[in-house]
Amino acid sequence: MALNSTKKGDELEARIFRLFQEEIHQDRFFLKKDCCKLFRKKGYYSKDREKHIIFDLSIEIFLPGQDFYSLLFLVECKSYNHPVPVDDAEEFYSKIQQISGANIKGVIASTNSFQEGTLNYARSKGIGLLRYYDSSDFKWVLNRSPSSLISNNYALSEWKNAYRGITNESHRSIYFDCYCCINNNYTNSLKLFFSSLSNINAADDGGDLLNAIVNPIVESSAIVAYRDETEIEDLSKKVLSIIDYQDGEVQLEDVCKWQAAEKGLRVTFDKSHDDDYTDTEILGRINFEPLEIEILENIHKNATHKKFTLAHELGHLLLGHGKYMTSEYYQKSDFELEILPNLGIKDIARMEWQANYLASCLLLPRDRFVHDFMRLSTMFGIRDRGFGLLYLDKQACNIAAFYNITGGLRSKYRVSRSVVKIRLKKLGLLNETELDMKRLSS
Repeated sequence: MALNSTKKGDELEARIFRLFQEEIHQDRFFLKKDCCKLFRKKGYYSKDREKHIIFDLSIEIFLPGQDFYSLLFLVECKSYNHPVPVDDAEEFYSKIQQISGANIKGVIASTNSFQEGTLNYARSKGIGLLRYYDSSDFKWVLNRSPSSLISNNYALSEWKNAYRGITNESHRSIYFDCYCCINNNYTNSLKLFFSSLSNINAADDGGDLLNAIVNPIVESSAIVAYRDETEIEDLSKKVLSIIDYQDGEVQLEDVCKWQAAEKGLRVTFDKSHDDDYTDTEILGRINFEPLEIEILENIHKNATHKKFTLAHELGHLLLGHGKYMTSEYYQKSDFELEILPNLGIKDIARMEWQANYLASCLLLPRDRFVHDFMRLSTMFGIRDRGFGLLYLDKQACNIAAFYNITGGLRSKYRVSRSVVKIRLKKLGLLNETELDMKRLSS
């Protein structure tokens, strides 16, 4: 049991070390990387013990031209199956008090939540608390820490979720790797956390000099390449040409075979029951290392949802999103195709929109789709009365026209009515009132 606990603790130390190392190396830490030195299992001298006390992790901050650090972060890691008790915080603070010679800040990093007593004690002693979540359950596993990509304005508004992560043992996170707390300030931004923890402006010594090495907190900019609708339409045309598409339902199996030959893609259709997938209503996922798309057939109620899930994951692959993430999963709630995830992370929103739009373009090729729309409009005697050929409101005649057109299109292309509806709107072929018409998309 002790060996297992030690192993879990070592693994947590290694993960958090890599997290901090990447943030510092990429100059995303709140202080400039040239002034930061990160250590694991380094000792700091205690006069009381007359020997060094070993800390799990430490970050030493140096002012330009100085040989001795002016600010020191000491980190203790806890990998428990229960909330961190106050005794641990008291013991940690006792160790910190024995280290002299610098402005010292303590952080307790844990895979679990913190007891109320621990929270109160940490607040009184200025100790930062950080809850770390493993990325294996994340909806998007990004090549960068989500806590470094998040918009600062969004991070400031996210204190409720951060509070739950810090105080609630059962709280799960499928988006963010860290929830942090310092002096009743809760955040999922590492930069905001360490900035608040350092309290540079109130430092007893060297505050003005430390301010000079601060990386300014600015709104993060997107790193995922921007692609407009025209570019994505052109990419879909290229793909359809390669698989020799002519008319009717698009055979995504041909796209999969092409990508298997080009990039080694493996596609599996899993019919087994998986409790983890069921809990989050996962329909499918893509992994880039190794390259695999998995579709959960037992979760899907109909073939059209399964098809769009596969098209969405192929969209991530064809758009080169492997540069920015290592995996992603698609779930039932993602079928609200017009709604982008509001996570304060521009890159996630951009990737999801791109994958959804490319999926729509692949399944409903523009030229053939528009041709069929016009043919059906003529067939059903639909005329433009000043609002466009297809206008959707609560009038019975307009609802009937909507069902006739979308019914014919979804039958030919084997997709859901909601996918047809959104494609029509994007192409300017459907106008609708601002009334709630979601029931008509089923």
